[in-house]
Amino acid sequence: MTPHRTVRHPAGRMPNGTAGALRTAARYLAIAGAILGTACADDAGTAPLRSAMRVADVTATPNPLNALSVIVGFNATDVDSARIIYDRADGGAASSTPFIRVSSGHVRIPVVGLIAETAYSVRVEAHGAGRPVTTDAVDAMTGALPVELRSVQLSGSGQATAGYTLVVPIAAPTDTVAYVMAFDNTGRLAWYRAFANAGWTVEAKQQRNGHITVYLGRSYGWQQTGGQFVELDVAGEIVRTFAARTVPYTDPHELRFTMRGDAVAEVHLLGYRMDHVDLSALGGPSDTLIAVHVLERQGVSGQPMFVWDAGVTYSPADWPQSAAFPSDLVHPSAFAIDRDGDYVVSLQAINEIVNVDGESGRPRWRLGGTRSDFTMLDDPLGGFRGQHGVQVLENGNLLFLDNRRGAVPSSARAVEYQLDTDEMTAKLVWEFRPSPAVASPIMGSVQRLVNGNTVLGLAIPARVMEVDPGGGVVSDATLTMGGAPAQFYRAIRIASLYAYSAP
Repeated sequence: MTPHRTVRHPAGRMPNGTAGALRTAARYLAIAGAILGTACADDAGTAPLRSAMRVADVTATPNPLNALSVIVGFNATDVDSARIIYDRADGGAASSTPFIRVSSGHVRIPVVGLIAETAYSVRVEAHGAGRPVTTDAVDAMTGALPVELRSVQLSGSGQATAGYTLVVPIAAPTDTVAYVMAFDNTGRLAWYRAFANAGWTVEAKQQRNGHITVYLGRSYGWQQTGGQFVELDVAGEIVRTFAARTVPYTDPHELRFTMRGDAVAEVHLLGYRMDHVDLSALGGPSDTLIAVHVLERQGVSGQPMFVWDAGVTYSPADWPQSAAFPSDLVHPSAFAIDRDGDYVVSLQAINEIVNVDGESGRPRWRLGGTRSDFTMLDDPLGGFRGQHGVQVLENGNLLFLDNRRGAVPSSARAVEYQLDTDEMTAKLVWEFRPSPAVASPIMGSVQRLVNGNTVLGLAIPARVMEVDPGGGVVSDATLTMGGAPAQFYRAIRIASLYAYSAP
């Protein structure tokens, strides 16, 4: 580098300008010299690039909401993002959380998927202006699992695709505590959240913002009891709650977010009211209470923006012939949102899937049931019965679990239909039937993964199966608690506990 040069003037003499201007120029020269000096030192490899970025006061404490987690806290200055690097104190390969956006001040980052009652060492790696900073390790210790979770496992044959399986046991281990759980692809319990005195946990999923939502309450869709959905961050903290606004009761079957960028734009959920209905024409009582459902679209502050009322379109005359009357009019077991923003709603009580216009609320078409608009093609069973877990695929096809409720034999299967809304045909293009046959007449789910495999949640036998496109079984596991099968509502595969990506 070319050295800079200072010009000296004879004592008592000054160049043109004032003394203040000279002092200002001297300050600029000093700053320039410092910058050049630092650059020269960096060229020589003898001095680091200076930065105000700082991480201090690192702590690691057990997570009171999840014994398989610790919370790492630290004070940050000029940090843009950070992650936690951790490994077991008794050895093994290091792992890390994803990078989390942070800002100056006190930061808390949860580490999840750990092993209970195990010692770890954790370090913070921070990025910002200048070179990354990695702190010295601090000790961490996970807590003890609740007694009722120490025997829980999702085990069987094969190994599922990488990721986690989110399940909610319907038969809670105690009368006062309910759980939502996630298992890694080896079947090990990796994450959970307990809810004391909150009722039952029912539907759970990971939303597009990475948070997990779960229903809490004592309702399966027709009880006259309150309930709500809660939104959980990765640490298990409750972020928000959601409930139906236009009817008294919140239904437990489905909650979905739609996003605008990284932010939640709209919330979609089901609710119901209790109507007095005369069933004497069908051989029933002249005055009985029936749950009648609505589908609500809400803004982020909870204000209703759209309501679809099933009672406008349906009546008990739509029920299939049965010796027993349903407890609710249509029993919506699931809904999805298609590419046009319309709703595809599974009406389990009447063996129908309906497409509802997302603006007017009018049905566009009805598939299955007594008033289907479609002709079924290439389906040896001629259609479906008691279906759950409807999903609209990228190609527009419908994928769901055909529970075969009421059929003899009642053998559940996964089905995919291709709909032609011009010719009004529904063609069965893929199905999977477990062999030997599996009876699962209520609840359950089907989910298509990005690798083309399909996950079946067979709720009643508490089995989670993953199959490839050709029907080959990749994995077949049973959820057990205390050695006995634990029925669940759905089995949902998620890619990461920290953030959403398509599984």
